[in-house]
This record gives sequence, structure tokens and C-alpha cells, in this order.
Amino acid sequence: MRMQDEGTSDRWLSHCVWIVALWASFFNLLNFNGYPLFRPEVAVTMLALALIGGVMALVQQAAKPRLWFLVVALFAATLVDLNASITAIWFLGFWAIFAVIAFCAREIFVKILFAAAAAVLLFQGAELAFNDGSHREVENEAQNLQDPDRDRADRPAIVHLVLDSYLGLDGMALGPEVYRDLRSEQVDFFTKHEFQVYPRAYSPHAKTLNSLPALFSYGQDEPVVHSIASEYSIPEQLPYFADLDAMGYRIDALLPAYFDLCVKQKLTRCRTFESSGLASMLDTELSATDRAKVFGFTMFNLTRTIRTATGRIRPDPTARLANNRSELFPLTSLGQFDRFVADLADLREGEVKFAHILLPHDPYMLAADCTVKPESDWLDEHGPGAVASREIGYADQVRCLQQRLDRLIEALDLTPAGREAIVLIHGDHGSRIAPTQPFIDGPQLSRRELLMSYSTFYAIRVPGESAGEVSGTHSLGRLMADFRAREFAAAPRPAPAPDQVAATDLAGTPREWRPLPSFTE
Repeated sequence: MRMQDEGTSDRWLSHCVWIVALWASFFNLLNFNGYPLFRPEVAVTMLALALIGGVMALVQQAAKPRLWFLVVALFAATLVDLNASITAIWFLGFWAIFAVIAFCAREIFVKILFAAAAAVLLFQGAELAFNDGSHREVENEAQNLQDPDRDRADRPAIVHLVLDSYLGLDGMALGPEVYRDLRSEQVDFFTKHEFQVYPRAYSPHAKTLNSLPALFSYGQDEPVVHSIASEYSIPEQLPYFADLDAMGYRIDALLPAYFDLCVKQKLTRCRTFESSGLASMLDTELSATDRAKVFGFTMFNLTRTIRTATGRIRPDPTARLANNRSELFPLTSLGQFDRFVADLADLREGEVKFAHILLPHDPYMLAADCTVKPESDWLDEHGPGAVASREIGYADQVRCLQQRLDRLIEALDLTPAGREAIVLIHGDHGSRIAPTQPFIDGPQLSRRELLMSYSTFYAIRVPGESAGEVSGTHSLGRLMADFRAREFAAAPRPAPAPDQVAATDLAGTPREWRPLPSFTE
């Protein structure tokens, strides 16, 4: 059959297939995130996808008769990329295979594609129709289980909270004024709650996947190169958790999936969460249009090859990068923080409650009262946008975090085990408001920019020990090593040692050790 003799039903299929396929991909995304179907933002997104699918149909129609099979194959490969995030070589391979099939069996190809998309749309839609957006409880993912029958350690409970991108107090003291004000507020808050704070604590690493293994190894492996080519990491058994287990503690961990402690650490219970969950937008002040924008950028960022190919196209150089505009790290972490606080109600002696929470990590989207700003006001750590605006956004997010920390301390003070618990709160690296991370042969950063990349918050509450500021410049690794030397029972007071920080290559792998800049001129 020649192209111009196409029947009415075939023409209808070729016009609708892209709309149905895009809707099916969207429903798959919603289902994965536990997002309910009957919401205005879902309707807005479906309308936008229908328009995109309509444009794809028009392009396909315009490609007839000679280029039709190439265009259809390109769109089909894009759908595979959208749902499987394939590399460029796989994308080109699928495009070639689909082009051959479309050239040789045009009618069959479109019908199979439509049938597959319609089936996904039907089944995903049916499951979504029964989803009310309620929280999905994650099962215990711990694989290297602690002995459930052994006696619990006769020791005070430990509550250990790692907060991502939490700038240290003397990093804040470097200014601007909004940071100096923030430092004063932080000192008042923590000393009021009987914490000892370490203003010049620092992380030798500016990347989480380097800093966490180093601090959980007491800094012993800081000269070792950590390859972080992958966005996910499953660390080998870390000394900190092994030592807690050896002392008889039962360990309960909650953490983002990209640094997965559940596989090889000895734990009683371990749960991970996706760092950026779409369902975290539910019950917020965000408009339906803003939520639809996040849906759209999320789908775009799932297309690995298309995203890479178009990544350099920026009509507005001052606009946020597209690959950042689907991120909801702090909003997702607010919910996980509340979940962690709720778990403290059953805290008992001899237990460790550990959490890694992505606050006050960018994007800077939370007001000081933890309400969500309009999507147009969100900012990213390295820009674009004015540095002053990003610093104000970061300060707002720290103040929101402080509200949540107040809830955590209130929850602890409600139980005997909580009142006697040792509470350890620290960051993993600095605020990273600098134009870039400290790369070897990268842009030259000022002393303040370097210090704000490494300066890291550290505070501990030990019942019976006085609150206050602890002098000295100390790496996280040395602080954790001294805490271990005191059998996790007293605040660390490590001896002075050379202070070094890592500079990385462009892949984020440490390649060179340099002296930490002085906190004073």
C-alpha cells in the first residue's frame, strides 16, 4: 500500500500514538512516585503532553513519504530513552533498528507501538486510580543483619543526624551579614539546647560520596582515591558502624538511596528513600502550574541522550539549568525528617537512630517557616543567579531546618531514653555557594569560597557536659575518631593536626591534597 492510500484508522493511529505513548510514560512516572492521578497538575501535564504529541504527529506527517520511517524511528527511540534512560550508543542502535522495522513493516510497527503504549497507559492508570497519595512505608532493607537475640548494650542511646551541605559556624562568620546573623542564631539555638558546637569543624571533601566514607572511617582513608563516576554508592563495611555493632548497639538507619548503607553495614533496620520524590509536592503551597513544570522537567531529565544532546542549548543564560529543575531534595527531606522524628518515640537505651537528611541542600526553595516558595524563585547552589540571592535562599533553608531540629529535640525530651541520649548533629561538607567546587586546574576560588566549601557544622549534646563553643580546627574524621576513642560516651576533643583538604578532578575524584585556608586573615 502506498503512503497516500493510508486508511482512516491507520491515520488515526499514527496521529494518536505519540500522545498515548507520552501519557503512558507520564503515568509510569506518577506510579513510581506514588503520586495520585486525580489532581489538577496531572491534568495540566497531560494537556501539555497531548500538545507535544500532536506536534510530533504533525512532524511525522510532514516527513512523508521519504523520511517518514526515520522520523517515526527517532520518536520511538526517544520513548525508549524516556523510560530507560539509555546511553547515546544504545539510542542510535534503537533508532537504526526501529528505522529498518518501520521501513519494512510500516503498518505493523505503528500498531504494535500503539498497542504497547495503550496497555501501559491502561494498567498504570488503573493502579493510579486507587492511589490516594498516602505514604508508602518502605520495608526493612538491611541485608547484613545484627543478631536479634543478643542483649542490648547498657549504654545511652545515640541519635546521629547527618545534614547535607550544612555550613559550619565560622564559615558563616565569613559573611555576608545574613550569614553572620545566621551564625548568631545557630549558636543561641544549640547552646540553649545544651549542645557543644565546633565552629571550625570542616570536611576535607566537598562531595558527599567522598566525605561520608572518610568520616565513617575516622579519616583513616582520606588519602585514598574514591571513584565516584556513578551517582550511587554502596560502601564497604565502615569502621564506625562496625564499632557500634561491636559495642552492642542496635542500629536503625534512614538515608537517601544514592549512598546505600543497607547492603554491607551491620544494622538492625535500614530504610532508603529516593532523594527527590514527586509526592513531596502534595499538601504544599505550590500551584498546579509549578507542579506541572516539575513533572515536565523530570520527564525531560529522564531522557538521558536527549537531555545530553540539548544540554548546551540555553535561550536564557540567567535561567536555572534544566537538569536542576526537577530536583526536590529539601522538600522530600522535610517529610523524611518528620518520619525520623516520629521514630524517636520508641527510642530505647542501647540503640542508635541514624539518619542522613538532604537539608539544607539546594535547591533553595523553602522559606524560613518551611513553606515552599514559587518555582520561579528556586535557586541552585552554584547558580546561575546573584550570589547574594543564593545566600539569602540558603539562610532561609537553614532557618527552616532549625525549626525541624527544635521538633527533634522536643521529641527526645518526651522520653527518658531521649533525655539521656547523646545527640550528634553535623554536616557532610560546606554550603557550596561558590561558582564551582574546588577543582584541580578549575576556576580560582577566593579564600572565603574555599572555606565555605569545606567548613562544616558539628555539634553534640552529651548529658552532664556543659554547652558552649569548642575551640580548634578539626576535620570530621578526627572528631569522629576521638568520639570513638571515648567509647561514644563523651564529646570529642581531638589533638591538633595538619589540616588538609582535597581538590578533585572534573569527575569529582580527589587527586591532590592542599592546606586548609585559615579562618582568619
